[in-house]
Amino acid sequence: MPLSQKTEHSRQKAPVSMLLALLSLGPACGEALPGEPFEESLRLSPGVAALADSNLYDSFTRANSATTLGSLETGGQSWSYTPSTATWGVTSGKAYLATDDGTWNDHYATVQGSANGRVLVTLSTLGQYSGLTFRFTDRNNCWKLATDTSAGKYFLTKFVGGTQTFPLQIAQAPAAGDVLEVRTSGTRIDVYINGVLKGGVNDASHQTAARAGLLGSQDNLARYDEFKVYTSGTRDATLQPFVSSSVWNLPIGTGATYADTTDAATKDFIATHINGLAITTWANWDVYSHPISFASTTDPWATVTDTNDSSRSGSYYVPAAAPIASGSDKHMHVIQPSRAFINEAWSVTRQSSTAYRAGRHHRIDLFGAGIGPQNGVRAYGGSAIGGLIRGWETTPTHPQYTGKIQHALAVAVDRVQLYYCCGTSGYDANGYGTAKGYVWPATEQDWGSETTYKGHVAMGAYFAIPPSVDLSTLGLTAEGRMVAQALQDFGAYVTDATGGTVAFYVEPTAPSSFVSNLRRDLPLIRSKMRRVTNNSASAPNGPGTRRVPLLPDLAPAP
Repeated sequence: MPLSQKTEHSRQKAPVSMLLALLSLGPACGEALPGEPFEESLRLSPGVAALADSNLYDSFTRANSATTLGSLETGGQSWSYTPSTATWGVTSGKAYLATDDGTWNDHYATVQGSANGRVLVTLSTLGQYSGLTFRFTDRNNCWKLATDTSAGKYFLTKFVGGTQTFPLQIAQAPAAGDVLEVRTSGTRIDVYINGVLKGGVNDASHQTAARAGLLGSQDNLARYDEFKVYTSGTRDATLQPFVSSSVWNLPIGTGATYADTTDAATKDFIATHINGLAITTWANWDVYSHPISFASTTDPWATVTDTNDSSRSGSYYVPAAAPIASGSDKHMHVIQPSRAFINEAWSVTRQSSTAYRAGRHHRIDLFGAGIGPQNGVRAYGGSAIGGLIRGWETTPTHPQYTGKIQHALAVAVDRVQLYYCCGTSGYDANGYGTAKGYVWPATEQDWGSETTYKGHVAMGAYFAIPPSVDLSTLGLTAEGRMVAQALQDFGAYVTDATGGTVAFYVEPTAPSSFVSNLRRDLPLIRSKMRRVTNNSASAPNGPGTRRVPLLPDLAPAP
């Protein structure tokens, strides 16, 4: 079988300057964020959240009580109350402040959590000055995220020695059912409402305090549900990047619907011949792949010049021997010493150890979503390492090896399979491609698609193996079964164009034995894949609960 001949996807200069370095910056202390264009795509549905593995959990699903909250359902701790004269209880599966101490001071129900991590609670019924507490020591020394129903805001509030200050105000009217969340890491505190980042502060107060819980006040109206604490994440962003809710990491939803083989896109995707052209199935590994290197501060400081758009050029550490992929695409990807960013480059020429030229170059946040617009060097507009089968995932001796691939895969198809509908190649003011046919999460497609795309498979289309397929009956090798399982649990996104093949991507450091067996199985695996018809920004990777649990959160960069 010949190697996949993945032809170059020429990128012309965009008319807008994409200031990626600015996009990577977090909000300033106390600054509330405006709505992001992809907020909805990153919001976890209830079905997603239900499978998340929180370390501490309480849904308060137990008998009514006016005298005690009892114990956590996960984590085994009993709730404790501040002040001790107050009582908390359970009514109709919701927690509430049953008896206050006769003052308008705050009342707390807390458990031992973590100084760094995430704390969430759902406010089923609103009360004034109700919400959650974290980094709690006592009434006079703690943090809280509270409603102010009269002002129509949320306040992030800090008590130090009994003195109250308000580092962050969020101009969003509290509503019943709001999910309140804080994320802490060192001095950083970020606030989310309903899964959307609203702002954050840098503050070292009570940085080591670990208790967290519920906040109530004398009006006794608030009702609380779904209390969760996640300790600091454990996932290494350099090995498996992007947030857990990224389309690259989110398991497929149990409400996903699958096209049959009469669907035009599915028919083209699984075809072995189209208009006289043979379409094979392959794994790009030694050629046309995506090598990743890890830079250190002792490596050369190099300039990478983007020859199509100078605003995308960059200077950073590049190992003198950083691998450049074989084949005409010549990708080079370098993770920086901070271990928080990767610099991706396409069509790379090394002029010296401190000077490179590239046809396209972007700096990608490993703690971001991994999708566009203008956020990676692949044709779909997002990161090139999204969907890459990594070497560590396929090497049993690697300390992180699990025998599973726990993310969606990237796949490329021939232009005779790809779909074009309208428009001409270029970019709009927001960085989206003006030649159309692509679907979310793609934000562009190949330059010149007006004349080269001939089929029905949209750039960004989502394919998966339906749950009705019994993988154990297919006679796959262990390596093929690993990939087939990933395609059933996470699916695959069309991210690029190839020549004469449907190509999957394996990091060049993967063992040759893995690739050899995978290549044997891939034609059968592709024949079982179907287009997911209800994937969208509002239902990423399909609606419903997740097929498998969410990945752990990312550990902070070292």
